[in-house]
Amino acid sequence: MHKKLFFLMLTFVSLFANHVNAERYYFQHLGLKNKLSQSSVLCIQQDKSGFMWFGTKDGLNRYDGSNFRTFKYDHKNPQSLGNNAINSLHENKDGNLWIGTDNGIYLYNPIMESFSKLEKKSQDSVCITQPIVQITADSHENIWLIVESQGVFYFDNDKQALFHYPVPDAHALSSICVDQQNTVWLGYKGKGLYYTNDTFRTLQLFTTKDGKNLFATDHIFKILPEQHNTLYTGSAKGGLKSINIVNQTVTDLLADPQTESIFVRTIYPINKDVLWIGTERGVYTYDKNTKESRHFTHDPSDDYSLSDNAIYSICKDKEGGIWIGNYFCGIDYYPNQYATFEKYYPITGKNSLSGKVVREFCEDEEGNLWIGTEDGGLNKFNTKTKQFTPLNLSGLHYNIHALSLDHNTLWIGTYSKGLYALDLRTNHSRHYTMGDAENELNDNNIYSMCRTSSGELYIGTTTGLNQYNYQSDNFTRIHKMDGIFIFSILEDSKGNIWFATYNSGIFKYNPRDKSWKNYVSSPDNPHGLPYNKVISIYEDSKQRLWFSILGHGFCSLNEDTETFISYDSSQGLANDVIYKIIEEKDDILWLTSNKGLIRFDLSTKKSTIYTDSNGLLTNQFNYCSGIKSKDGTIYFGCINGFIAFKPDLFTENTGFPPVAITDFLLFNKSADIGSTDSPLAQSVTYTQNIELKYNQNSFSFRFAALGYASPEENCLSYTLKGFDKEWYYTSKSATATYTNLKPGTYTFCVKAANGKGEWNDEYREIQIHIAPPFWKTVWAYIIYVILAIIITSYTLYRFRKQITDKHKRQLEVLESEKEKEIYHAKIDFFTNIAHEIRTPLTLIKGPLENILKKEEINTHSLKDNLSIMERNTMRLLDLTNQLLDFRKTEAQGFQLNFMICDISQLIKDTYIRFDPAAKQNDLTFKIGLPEQNFNAAVDKEALTKILSNLFNNAVKYAKSYIHVSLHAPTDEQNDFFSITVSNDGLPIPVEMKEKIFEPFVQIKNVSNGQTTTGTSIGLPLARSLTELHRGKLYLKDSDDICFCIELPIKQEKTILLQKTEIEKPVNTPTVIRQHQTDICILVVEDDPEMQSFISSQLGNAYSVMNASNGKEALKILSENTISLVVSDVMMPEMNGFELCRTLKTNIEYSHIPIILLTAKATIQSKIEGIELGADDYIEKPFSTEYLLARIANLLSNQEKLRQAFTSSPFVNAQTIALTKADEAFLEKLTEVIKSNISEPEFNVDILAEKMNMSRSSLHRKIKGIAQITPNEFIQLERLKMAAQLIQSQEYKINEVCYIVGFNSSSYFAKCFQKQFGVLPKDFGNKPTGYYTSSQQKVTDK
Repeated sequence: MHKKLFFLMLTFVSLFANHVNAERYYFQHLGLKNKLSQSSVLCIQQDKSGFMWFGTKDGLNRYDGSNFRTFKYDHKNPQSLGNNAINSLHENKDGNLWIGTDNGIYLYNPIMESFSKLEKKSQDSVCITQPIVQITADSHENIWLIVESQGVFYFDNDKQALFHYPVPDAHALSSICVDQQNTVWLGYKGKGLYYTNDTFRTLQLFTTKDGKNLFATDHIFKILPEQHNTLYTGSAKGGLKSINIVNQTVTDLLADPQTESIFVRTIYPINKDVLWIGTERGVYTYDKNTKESRHFTHDPSDDYSLSDNAIYSICKDKEGGIWIGNYFCGIDYYPNQYATFEKYYPITGKNSLSGKVVREFCEDEEGNLWIGTEDGGLNKFNTKTKQFTPLNLSGLHYNIHALSLDHNTLWIGTYSKGLYALDLRTNHSRHYTMGDAENELNDNNIYSMCRTSSGELYIGTTTGLNQYNYQSDNFTRIHKMDGIFIFSILEDSKGNIWFATYNSGIFKYNPRDKSWKNYVSSPDNPHGLPYNKVISIYEDSKQRLWFSILGHGFCSLNEDTETFISYDSSQGLANDVIYKIIEEKDDILWLTSNKGLIRFDLSTKKSTIYTDSNGLLTNQFNYCSGIKSKDGTIYFGCINGFIAFKPDLFTENTGFPPVAITDFLLFNKSADIGSTDSPLAQSVTYTQNIELKYNQNSFSFRFAALGYASPEENCLSYTLKGFDKEWYYTSKSATATYTNLKPGTYTFCVKAANGKGEWNDEYREIQIHIAPPFWKTVWAYIIYVILAIIITSYTLYRFRKQITDKHKRQLEVLESEKEKEIYHAKIDFFTNIAHEIRTPLTLIKGPLENILKKEEINTHSLKDNLSIMERNTMRLLDLTNQLLDFRKTEAQGFQLNFMICDISQLIKDTYIRFDPAAKQNDLTFKIGLPEQNFNAAVDKEALTKILSNLFNNAVKYAKSYIHVSLHAPTDEQNDFFSITVSNDGLPIPVEMKEKIFEPFVQIKNVSNGQTTTGTSIGLPLARSLTELHRGKLYLKDSDDICFCIELPIKQEKTILLQKTEIEKPVNTPTVIRQHQTDICILVVEDDPEMQSFISSQLGNAYSVMNASNGKEALKILSENTISLVVSDVMMPEMNGFELCRTLKTNIEYSHIPIILLTAKATIQSKIEGIELGADDYIEKPFSTEYLLARIANLLSNQEKLRQAFTSSPFVNAQTIALTKADEAFLEKLTEVIKSNISEPEFNVDILAEKMNMSRSSLHRKIKGIAQITPNEFIQLERLKMAAQLIQSQEYKINEVCYIVGFNSSSYFAKCFQKQFGVLPKDFGNKPTGYYTSSQQKVTDK
């Protein structure tokens, strides 16, 4: 008997221990105050988007974590919910919500946010019209329904067909389920449990092994199929039962010996091991493995208990949170616990904390916590059993501010009632109060105590510091601290004692040397104590001291440097009021504040805040209230009790809550789907684009993060792209409002963060397009433009019509003035030209008359007269040429030919021409040249004209001297040389320094009465020619008149006239171009006398043929080999321009140089001739000597190019081309030869065929260009290719021989030596430059 009693007691103690140590459940509540439509929550469902749905007796509610949206019957809206009594909810695989009401089934389409009644008829033409009892689904997600009085219905999702099974006693059906074997189980009221596995052809009663119907008088509310052929049933009388289908055995799982039965209404599998059971007496949890159960009920004195015991529905969400619907108080929610805080607070009638405002903790040697409250006295808390023992000592004041354990004595400091010493063995206490004596307490307000390692007890009060004397049982007042409010005391690991004061900073006392040090705040010390109100002290594992500063966060002290490091809200701290600091582990501090509990990581300076939404009792903690126990549990006191937690058990919520846009508002009114003027065609939650009218430019979005575990921590961020410049941050559900937006396209984006503060990269977005008003559309602007054009045109027409006469009169006056101005300009110009021409004409006419009138004239006098005539003829010719050159430069038709010239010699030659005139004017003419001759690339003729103009002006205007200097560059970096021409003429006015370089500008007023003559185009011509050289001509700032010419030394395109000298061995054969041919010149002139004159002048040096016009010339060209053509321009039938064009565009004649002779001296004629390809253009009258020189020059240059081509192995054929047409012809010619170069049989006939020319035409063409026959040209190209191959050293000599088309190596060597003067075997040993640069010497023309 005693043994049985002993085991019974042992079992009870074990169960009690399990109960007290079990995890507590803290429920949150949602009800009518949260806008729930009605308090009886009969069913709960979470949809695929994450919304929670709650069916009540008065409406359907959707919850987004912050707000409820209610759906009810609206007689004005045919798409509203048809009945407000919601009995059952189910979401099918398509995402549609099936709603069982008292008026049948309604389907909710989340995309359209519309309800439609299920009016589909079954196979027997029955519609669902009665209240829905229950909705469930099988493993194929087909839907099964119990309909009151109508029986069972089955909806096939694939076939979209409804089937009706009219079972007996349909009015008594109460529950349904389909197990894994597709057996359908039906629960009845007062009839039992039935099943069918043949599609309701038979319906069988379930009985136990011994044939009993256990549910004959019971009401089965829930049937839950499980694995291993098991069913769970919940009924009104039988409670929770487990049924083995195979063995037909039944087990009671919630048998309560104290009551007859447990009324079970719903069963929900939280996971594979645990069931939650909703009953009329609260919620039970049942562990299938351990067979243990827990019971949660409503406790009126416990705010965290269930709000009601009548449980109708249970649902688990995607986050792991559990929702419980009850009958009278709405919804209870148990969130998934990421941070587990045990909460301890006063509960009336239960073992709990005696007061709410917890101030002080103290741990004894047994691990018990002594807890002092400010409103309930002293408590002893057993951390193992979680039991409280209130200590109602007689006389002990309820307001406790300080605790200190001294072996078996607990010192208790109170507010206003002095100090108590409690003997923990006898439970007797001593009481000490304030007195006037020196050995009594100085104040009854005890705020802090500290027992040091040496056994001294310090007591801090609001007015000073006391030390307890153990031997005399009295106190010693520490006068150093008189009048100072001591808030906290701490002994550090070094034995120093630290005092935190409320208004005097920090004091440090060293007991060894009795020294004191005070740290106070100073505005002059940025690294000092931030504020003097210090409320707590803490020393961490690294012996760092931490101080919490009222309103200024917290700080640490570096004793070596005596500097403080502060942490406050400016560095991201959640709150500046820190009550208590406790270290979890290295560099992790836990801080209590006014806004929750802060976890601060010193290494990263990042903080995580926990609030009441995470399970705290409240967000406001209490002063100095906290302790870390020996087992690592941290306790913090607040104004509603205290919390306990182990940080190692915390987990991080890394999942991102889904974001949903829940509503769209236009002008603060929700936009209805599909209504008139509504931009929404479907639910805004699923909308991607919204089109708005121009007057719908003020709108709002409501959005929410569908996370329920800690909705207060749901951080959201949103922006409107195209309008906002940044992301805006908010929490919970929020509303973003935008007003008066301009027409355009915008994108609204919203995203959420997880519990760690990490933002989701994916976000929900909606594109919004605000259309412009009609008057701002494209068509409107087109109309505006058309109207504007019409109006403007009409206005302009009227305006122009009104001022036409006025303009005509003004134009007539302006034209008259312009004509006069042009007339005077012409007169001035021609006067100047006439003046310039008159003098040389006079000097020609005078001597000529002398010669003609005198019958006899001696030779000397004749020679003098003729000399005068020649000089003035040249003067007229120079004037004419100057005018033509100026016109050419103005028309940009003047092209320079740059050659390397001796600049020093050029200046000397020009100087010699002008020196006599300078001497005639009594001028000193000096030139300054470098010691060595200086060469540069210039156009010799153009530079001569520049110098001539400058010298001529100097001679004309100088008073006594002319100085010319050539300045060559002294370093290689300077690419320019300069020539200065200076004289001592009258100064040129500053305003005229640039104008003198403009055409027809002269300095009219000369103070000395000197007459200004000239054409006024000399300086403009000189500047133009200088600029064509890429140089500058300007007037320098100096005392005398000094013109400076700056020219580049090198030009991009410089003609190098080279003489080729090929080293040849003695007795070598003559090369191909060494023989001479007669040069034939064709003279084309229609005037017989002029034709005869030119022919006679050219006949002494060349063979001459004549033609009277262009057509005759073409005929002669087709029959003869002509070297050069001299043609007049003005001729009948075909003039010189047409002939020139024909020759230069015909590939057979394009190589022949042509010189045009004409009396058409206009610049346009000359430009036209040059553009047509004429090689020279000589005006009549001309010098025969000049004509012969130009012919010789053209032929000589052509001959030099030919010699360089034939004698050098590396000169391309294109170098002898004089025109683009010749260049293209030679390029094609060499390409054809090279493509057939290895063919020995390749000859002139094949070449002519591939060139699409006759043999004779090809012969004339090649002969005219290169002065060699086509066969010689082919052989020359073979030899040049051979030279390149030998030089590359990639082939042997005999291989090269065959590659270039020679059959015999000896013949190849003989030809190679004959052409290039060296044997092939010796050619490869000489450097490339030997045959190029070393063989070519530059000579002047």
